[in-house]
Amino acid sequence: MIGEEKVKKPGLAFDVTLLVLANVSWGCTDVVAKFALSEMSTQALIWLRLSIALLAFLPVLVIRRKEIPGTIRGLIPFAALGLCGFVLDFVLVYQGLKLSVASHATAFRISESLSILVLAVIILREKVGAHSLVGLITGMAGVVLVLDIDLKNLSLFATGTRLGDLLIISGIFVEALYTIIGKSVLKKTSPLLSTGLAILFGWLIMSAVYGAGITSEFMSKPPSPGGILSAAYLGLIATALGFWIYYIVLSRRDSHRVGISIMIQPVVGIPLAALIFHDRMTPVFLVGTALIALGVTIAFSSSSQESPAPG
Repeated sequence: MIGEEKVKKPGLAFDVTLLVLANVSWGCTDVVAKFALSEMSTQALIWLRLSIALLAFLPVLVIRRKEIPGTIRGLIPFAALGLCGFVLDFVLVYQGLKLSVASHATAFRISESLSILVLAVIILREKVGAHSLVGLITGMAGVVLVLDIDLKNLSLFATGTRLGDLLIISGIFVEALYTIIGKSVLKKTSPLLSTGLAILFGWLIMSAVYGAGITSEFMSKPPSPGGILSAAYLGLIATALGFWIYYIVLSRRDSHRVGISIMIQPVVGIPLAALIFHDRMTPVFLVGTALIALGVTIAFSSSSQESPAPG
């Protein structure tokens, strides 16, 4: 009937492609951040990253300002997204990166997939099917091969590297909450505006807590061109574009399936870390990579499409 024509929804292949693009961009972040942290503090890099991302989203926030909740209660979920997605997780992961190696940070993303799956079941009451479980287990096996865990050296606090690993894992768990909270927020708010507001609140929190110290640091030692370029990549590609793409798919797919796609990141991050920082990459890397790809494919093979969030 006229006026009732249905808008064709994007297919599964399109959404998987978007997730691959987002995770490829994120797979490079730990290496890029490791480089930038060699010349600036954790807090300064996070603030600069968020400042650049916020500049990209300012037009969105201005144009769509009438859609922004006008009450404190309505803004609390976005403040929680900013705190979990752009403050606590960045602080913990970046501090861990100073002690650990970049390839570890990327490989530990498997813990985020696990956290999202568990929280999705407990909080969102999502039903996890056999395909998702098989896909997760297959991907986990791939990450284990990619990381090449040394079973003879598992003492957590034996070295600074192990303490750094613990900080990274803690940050990644906090970041999982960004997906869970976001799934609820996206029922009423578009992916574009949700991402913009989350970045805004993350920037406000960082500015309020660390603003004075960051200003003093930049005045005494301005970032080099390389540091600024690193922050620009982290802000524009990994944050503004990557998180928006992620929320587009999350608005119409189960959160635990979307979370499984995070296992793609080690495939990008570990070779890059090996190339730049000479981190160790094992001969079984290709086998692990194939298992990760297979796991993501299996997880999405029976994915049902959900209703998109508001435009």
